[in-house]
Amino acid sequence: MTSTTGDYARPVRLPRRSRQGVVLGLDPWQVGFVAAAALSILISVNGFGPAGILYSAPIYLPLGLVALTTVHGISAPRMLGLWLLKQVRYSAGATTQAFRPEHAQLEGTLNLPGARASVQVWDVDGLACVYNPHDRSVSVTAELEVQGFLMKDSPERYDLAQQWAQVLATFTQRVGIKRVTLQERTTPTTVRAARDHFDDSAHRSGIDDSAAVTVNYRQVMDASERFAVAHRNYLTLTFDLVALGPQVRALGGGQPAIVALAHVEAGNVADALRAARITVRRWLTSRDIASLARTAFDPEFLSTVQNRDAEQIGVALNAIGPMYLEEPRGRNGVVITDSGIHTTLWVHEWPRSDAPVGFISPLVFARHPVSGDAVTHIFSIVLTPVPVNKALKRIREEKKVWRGNEKLRAKRGADGSAADEADWLALEKQEDELVAGHGEFRYGAYLTITAADDESLEQSLAGARNSLSRAGMEAQILYCQQAEALLVNALPLGVGMK
Repeated sequence: MTSTTGDYARPVRLPRRSRQGVVLGLDPWQVGFVAAAALSILISVNGFGPAGILYSAPIYLPLGLVALTTVHGISAPRMLGLWLLKQVRYSAGATTQAFRPEHAQLEGTLNLPGARASVQVWDVDGLACVYNPHDRSVSVTAELEVQGFLMKDSPERYDLAQQWAQVLATFTQRVGIKRVTLQERTTPTTVRAARDHFDDSAHRSGIDDSAAVTVNYRQVMDASERFAVAHRNYLTLTFDLVALGPQVRALGGGQPAIVALAHVEAGNVADALRAARITVRRWLTSRDIASLARTAFDPEFLSTVQNRDAEQIGVALNAIGPMYLEEPRGRNGVVITDSGIHTTLWVHEWPRSDAPVGFISPLVFARHPVSGDAVTHIFSIVLTPVPVNKALKRIREEKKVWRGNEKLRAKRGADGSAADEADWLALEKQEDELVAGHGEFRYGAYLTITAADDESLEQSLAGARNSLSRAGMEAQILYCQQAEALLVNALPLGVGMK
């Protein structure tokens, strides 16, 4: 009998992100600066003749150089715009947020910086519905459980991944699903469950607390406390209430109809996941959502939440935090909250070769390179379903851009690169998969690293980057956008960054 394990070892290849840009790999910001430089030359030549080229040199040369420069992997014009926007916010005092207990707060509304302060949470029958009035959407979040996925052999993992892929594919065929967010959180935890189980077992067995075996076992638990780590997985579904308007009106309209619709959809998703052997451990309540956000903003509060009894589990919505948030001036890659300092990165490069199922496991189990402690992080993948007709139209447009770039390169006598050829092959493969019946998602991935101080944050970042490289992924810090990026990742609201 021939083993087929090798066939499953590297079965997945993620679609390549196009680098063609608007024209010749330039993004809209760069094209704007190039156009401004060309316009300055045109005006000067028309006004002063050939000498105008010299007169306008102080204008078009800086614009052209900035247009062709990158900073931290981002085009210089875009980075300049982000930096100027942060300076404006700093001048207006918008980079610091402090909670004011004496201010009146709307019940059921989140206390958050920026536009998300008006997001509402409705808790009905053990299910929290997060209503976002800005884009008329409602989100529900489930905590998932897949027992021992990484401990299974390759064929079984591959089979589970295929079933999960079928669940995701159905989301692109259903009207009203706006976004699907997959999130993995790794945080320090306690061994309280082990202590309680040992105490109960020792009491039932009549073992003396002073016995050597009891003392030794308690010492082992004490020594292992600092190494205890919790890994939690969440799925957030965001529904477009505009697209689902007829169903909402059929249910009577208003908040009760939206909640009823969310309950129906949650049940449908739970059934689909169960068929894929993925268990919904529980649907999050408002206290659960507040707990996720509060412990992200205030890591020192984590042990308090984890050690609460079942009757007091979670955090009240009005204590969601942050009590304090600051984007420090001159430090564009961090944001400071109650008891933590955070850096959020955007994953811009995925594995270029075939990757095994579970290839992000090095990131999930990332460790400090010096101390060996687990890296506290939140990793989110935000998926936006794309209808088949729109996906095919997008591919046709990108092919036109690719062909246009090829013609421009031919006129200049420049040969295309291997990266350009890879872009074309990726478009061909995506088109074939769509014709074969697969769905398409626009996706973005964000990684938030949290630590207690600057030194620990640097170590955590180094450990995360090592793990990303082992997984064949690359990430870059979202400079000048850290506060928004943290809120996107800390809260299971099903939002991304544009």
